[in-house]
Amino acid sequence: MAQATPSHASDRFLDADKEPNKMLLPIEGYENYPLVSLEEAVEPLKSLLHDLDVMVMISKRNSRKPKDGLTIDESAAIHLYTLQWDESQDSLYFLLNRTLRSARRNDLKPWFSYLKLFLTALQKLPSIKSTIWRGVRGDASEDYDDDVTWWGLSSCTETMKVMEDFIGTSDVRTLFLIESTDGKAIINHSHFEEENEIVLMPGTYFRIVDKWSPAQDLYIVHLRQSTPPWKTVVSPIQSSLLNDEKISIQNLDISKDKNSSDAQTESTKTVGKIYSGAFLNIMFTSFKEIIWY
Repeated sequence: MAQATPSHASDRFLDADKEPNKMLLPIEGYENYPLVSLEEAVEPLKSLLHDLDVMVMISKRNSRKPKDGLTIDESAAIHLYTLQWDESQDSLYFLLNRTLRSARRNDLKPWFSYLKLFLTALQKLPSIKSTIWRGVRGDASEDYDDDVTWWGLSSCTETMKVMEDFIGTSDVRTLFLIESTDGKAIINHSHFEEENEIVLMPGTYFRIVDKWSPAQDLYIVHLRQSTPPWKTVVSPIQSSLLNDEKISIQNLDISKDKNSSDAQTESTKTVGKIYSGAFLNIMFTSFKEIIWY
């Protein structure tokens, strides 16, 4: 069942050590799935997650008045991601991130419908340019000598105190100081609002700015989010934009006054404008994909 307190929820903020130290195939295929209800989206996951029906019910009830322009199902998809099962390794976020970080891309297929709903919800949230924090227990600084991609969803916080509460102020630890360009604030949709959680999308690419040790047992790695030189993940909304444009074109009614040459001329101009709009939308979508990649 979900925890009423974030007893293990901090694990989401401290799992960067589970990132693979290699390039993986892009995350793609899920973007072609339709947007469906949360209940339908998680149907293929019931064999992987126990008590899933209860968790979905909790998420839907806590998302009855969604903010940020999201639908109930979109908000609930984010809420479900933040819920904590009794054991961390049984939680949805743990299993999803483990699969995103796996080289076996076929293992992602049961997650495609949920990923479409979840990443669409995140994509609709405003992007935040901010300095955010993430951490890991132990000295991870030696693993960050070159550019790096985090394949899982990365939970971060703008509040240093929250990170200190999670990771502690003693023992060996590494903090990631991240210059983010499109973090997604999920405070309005999280089960644990006090965490002030900022989520980075899967496939986020970083350049190493610096690293140092300001105190004994404390290491800091400074990362700057950058556009990767290769595709890491496909945007969840690209197909939807193009499909909407096709529908607009198909629904165009130029049958009225078809015997009038003036009307035909105006209709031709209208069609031209719409097709031009379609081309601009495609160009805009491509530009968004470049940023996404």
